[in-house]
Amino acid sequence: MLPSNLLETTQAHLDQLIAARAQEGPHLDFKRDLPAAWDDRSKVKFMADVTAFANAAGGDIVFGIDEDDDAQASAVVPQTLASADEEVRRIQDFILNLAEPRLPGPQVHAVPVTVGDVTGHAVIVRVPQSWAGPHRSKPNLHFYVRDGLRNRQLDVPEIRGLFLRSENQAQRVRDFRTDRLGKILSGEAPHRLVPGPLLVIHLVPTQAALGLVQVDPVPYANDRRIPVLGTTTPGSCRINVDGALAVRNAGAEGTHGYSQFFRNGFFESTYVLPARADTGRARLASLSYEQYTIALLQSFRRELTHLGIEPEVSVMLSLLGADRLQLGVATDNFFLEDHQTFFDRKTVVLPDVLAPAAQPAGRALKPVFDLVWQAAGLEGSVHYNEFGDWVEPRN
Repeated sequence: MLPSNLLETTQAHLDQLIAARAQEGPHLDFKRDLPAAWDDRSKVKFMADVTAFANAAGGDIVFGIDEDDDAQASAVVPQTLASADEEVRRIQDFILNLAEPRLPGPQVHAVPVTVGDVTGHAVIVRVPQSWAGPHRSKPNLHFYVRDGLRNRQLDVPEIRGLFLRSENQAQRVRDFRTDRLGKILSGEAPHRLVPGPLLVIHLVPTQAALGLVQVDPVPYANDRRIPVLGTTTPGSCRINVDGALAVRNAGAEGTHGYSQFFRNGFFESTYVLPARADTGRARLASLSYEQYTIALLQSFRRELTHLGIEPEVSVMLSLLGADRLQLGVATDNFFLEDHQTFFDRKTVVLPDVLAPAAQPAGRALKPVFDLVWQAAGLEGSVHYNEFGDWVEPRN
């Protein structure tokens, strides 16, 4: 009964829980009060709740709702906080640092509430079902799962089963990428491409990896647009059997790139790199392609938010025809060896990188860009400052 976009939650939604006598269950847990002090005992209980939801089907923990003897929501209880923002950050830090492995996609939101003359906040912690688990609570090294109204520890066979489930979900993402690259290489892309090496980016929302997303392509044939690599203007779309397709610079010989938004929430964008007449090689301009990729991720996140999908995604970058490609860098700034800026294989398939929803796109993509530079024999992208922020060079 809470909004799919947690940040849209207001007191009215909490009041609806009270009016409906909403009951605790596999996806919902009420807490009358935040801990008076976040001591070791409080952290153990909290992380048991968090990891239990992550290891099951996900759920919301709501601090600031009392319940009756039947575990039904009975009253909003405003929490008095010195700083709501600081409390949100504190809880986010607990989730980040006290779950192993790291939890993908948790959210924390403080909702202003007023009951009578008392004002304060309710704090909601949303924990999605995880495909990166099973997760254990670091404070006591236990694995938990949500079972009805309670958490319980997992036994060894159940832990083994969760590891298998996680691996199957990760394999689903890898198989998707392998299948898509195979189709592109064999000429089965959704639109004919002009000849040349190809930059391919796949974006997979965490919720889509869990099979929880279904995208309706019909609005994209009308007023909705999807981002395309290499342009700041989202392309006009058409519907195909896979979902919605946007094409860039289509001509008689084909297109220089397209984006395909699949019905299951997976996303593919391509960019053809034309060969230079003087060398016969194409150049992957190190600055421009990073700009394009950052813009693509930013636009895709906005579209996911519009659809009510958590904008945490896995990013996968591939270069096809990389043996005919050179990384374009400002050579005046480097003492390059002969092999540097060149790729030593036809197909470069980089590992997937998780881009958390709350992290700026440039910072989230740093591991991806560093891998591209390293694949070309260099240490890493030079477009970052000492804090890990992407910084566009000044002319």
